[in-house]
Amino acid sequence: MASNIYPHTLACTSKTTFRCPSNSPIWTINEIAESVNGKILKWGPPGIICTDTRILAPNKNQWFFAITGQHFDAHEFISPELYGKGCVGVIGNQVCNNWDKGFVQVEGNGNVNTLNSLVNMACYARNSRFSGVLVGVTGSVGKSTTKSMIALALESLGVNVFQSYGNWNNRVGVALSLIGIDRAVDIAVLEMGMSGKGEILELARMARPEIRVVLNVGDSHLESLGSLEDVARAKGEIFQESKLGDVCVLNADDPLVANLTVPRGVRKVFFGWRRGCDVRLVAAQVANGGLGVQVVLEKERE
Repeated sequence: MASNIYPHTLACTSKTTFRCPSNSPIWTINEIAESVNGKILKWGPPGIICTDTRILAPNKNQWFFAITGQHFDAHEFISPELYGKGCVGVIGNQVCNNWDKGFVQVEGNGNVNTLNSLVNMACYARNSRFSGVLVGVTGSVGKSTTKSMIALALESLGVNVFQSYGNWNNRVGVALSLIGIDRAVDIAVLEMGMSGKGEILELARMARPEIRVVLNVGDSHLESLGSLEDVARAKGEIFQESKLGDVCVLNADDPLVANLTVPRGVRKVFFGWRRGCDVRLVAAQVANGGLGVQVVLEKERE
């Protein structure tokens, strides 16, 4: 075996800018209706998607997606007062009386859970609007930091990169991240979190990452999963439906991660401190007054 020592260092600082929801790409009303299997009841102009009336902004065309859940119903916030906040339409089950802006009724009629429709829009965005490469990152700790480090490293190569906003790593967060990816993006980096079994699998099905990363396994979900081995299996759901051509990246320093099952024929890449890793960390130190870290990597190759 031979190896390449990368003499340069990779500086990962706080320069990477999060993509705020207000910077999301434009959706036409026809795209909105098609993506949520909805019905156009009132016409509205193209705009960005927003799920929080508190961040609506004047002079910005925004469609308010009224999410319903087990303990909340965003339809309660729909009123003509939204007009002055830049709202040009609503996506949801219903609108208030005398609503004269755009309205796309999800799934045609009835009182349905619009969270499912948000997921449908996210899948539409992934399948029909984004043609780049998607990186999915999960692990018990370090997801947000690693996501930002990956994004910064890619940006240093001149690649147009999108990274999920903040710690948007649950069902809603991943859906909004997918909806917010601009068509011009080359690589998107999303983090995926969980609180129980089956959740990572659902997020992976929604995002369909070509590069799937598991960082580590910790005790943060033992109350719902029971054992570290069960936590590892839940994290490993990100690999479950990977296909030929995808890359599965595993932490070789965590035995519970290193032993996760990957579908036959899918490429596995190991990283860590130990010798024999495909990408080995040789050295690391804090940089820029604690705002970043500098690393030296060694790449093993035949």
